[in-house]
Amino acid sequence: MKVVVLLSCMHEKDTSIVQRSCVQTDVVVVNQCDRDYTEEFDFKNKKGETCHCKYINTTERGLSRSRNMAIQNSWGDVCLICDDDEILADNYENLIQEGYSEFQYASVIAFSLIRKDCDRTYPTKKFKINYFSIFRVNSVQITFLRKAIQNNIFFDVQLGSGTGNGGGEENRFLLDCYNNKFKMYYHTNCIATVMPNPNGGSLWFTGYNAEYIEKLGWSSRRIFGNFLGGIYGIYFVISHRKNYKDFISIKEAFMALLKGWRKSNV
Repeated sequence: MKVVVLLSCMHEKDTSIVQRSCVQTDVVVVNQCDRDYTEEFDFKNKKGETCHCKYINTTERGLSRSRNMAIQNSWGDVCLICDDDEILADNYENLIQEGYSEFQYASVIAFSLIRKDCDRTYPTKKFKINYFSIFRVNSVQITFLRKAIQNNIFFDVQLGSGTGNGGGEENRFLLDCYNNKFKMYYHTNCIATVMPNPNGGSLWFTGYNAEYIEKLGWSSRRIFGNFLGGIYGIYFVISHRKNYKDFISIKEAFMALLKGWRKSNV
């Protein structure tokens, strides 16, 4: 079972991101920059094996567009979503293969990570991903069978970094997989370490302020639809009061939520 990494990055000057990320298999790199051209080359991994890289430089913008471009240019059996702030485990291919050997009917498997950019930890027990556990999964945990996904499921280009609408693109992606009856699992094998962002954190999250809650209203309707999106938005404003109370009142939070909701479409 051949694993291919789908690596998204921005403004890279050369191809060294492949080595910095400790890529040990074939890889598709999508580098959003100020030029349009593609190059392909072979490189040796730590075992001395020859791997192939397709390195796409593009002037397109948006993380979801980057992911979709990588999917469309991919090959192999299993694809691994990767960002430029990750260092992959030396044996990530074997760990992923082990997961698909164990969950033989899976189309999607999310794996564990080590987070050095925050204090988040991941479950220590394996489980089947259901409707609710979808929202506990980060995009860089996701692997999928290429033939199951390609030409069927894509990342929503209206969501994610670079859109101005906040995150949630991985939730929409996994919901589409769920609605297509794909079997999805979480596996405890740790495949990568996420490092602190040297540029100062998220490109879109600046704190639990009115702008964030407005974007939440927009994205929750886009992801969940009218009914469940409304319930989720209300639940968030109530349950996360402690996160935004120093910046805005609960009334202002609901007004921001409604403003974003009205701007959204489904």
